[in-house]
Amino acid sequence: MFRIYKKYLRRLKENQDGATALEFAILAVPFFALLFSIVELAIVFFMNSSLTHSMNEAARDIRTGEFQGSCGGAAEFKTVICDRMSIGTCDNLRIDVVSSPSGRFQPNLLPVTPITPDPSDPDKPTLTPDNYMQTAARSVVVVRAQYFHKLAFPGEFTRLSNQPGNHRVITASTAFRNEPFPAGGCAP
Repeated sequence: MFRIYKKYLRRLKENQDGATALEFAILAVPFFALLFSIVELAIVFFMNSSLTHSMNEAARDIRTGEFQGSCGGAAEFKTVICDRMSIGTCDNLRIDVVSSPSGRFQPNLLPVTPITPDPSDPDKPTLTPDNYMQTAARSVVVVRAQYFHKLAFPGEFTRLSNQPGNHRVITASTAFRNEPFPAGGCAP
């Protein structure tokens, strides 16, 4: 009886049919998990870069006094950032523009603003209202933009989610002192 098993095991050991398919089946799951994680990471980096660039460009309009001259507020500033972003939706964006009351750079100028999924619709964020202050010439200003992004690939593989429900909040901020632009009313 042992000879039959021994003969069968030797034949099985020498048989190479299906070895490639078996090796692919073993490696396919980790390979595709890695591939999709790389794609997801690239999307997050692209969105971060796009948000940072568009926020910096919009903040420059505040720094030079151009935005204040147009009588813009929070909604208009948010629209400027959204128009300059290449991907994403404005519904998932919130902004903060605050000025230092002491005229100096100091910590904790920005409010703590939790962004969480809406319990009734997990793909929609619960955003606190935008915080926008009109700033004057030579004011110290801090600008922050936060974007709520739903990840496509499960966070267990990518470790990119920083919010419940497989979501990520992408944040861009900058601090500067306004240029000495002329004070005055809003442009018509």
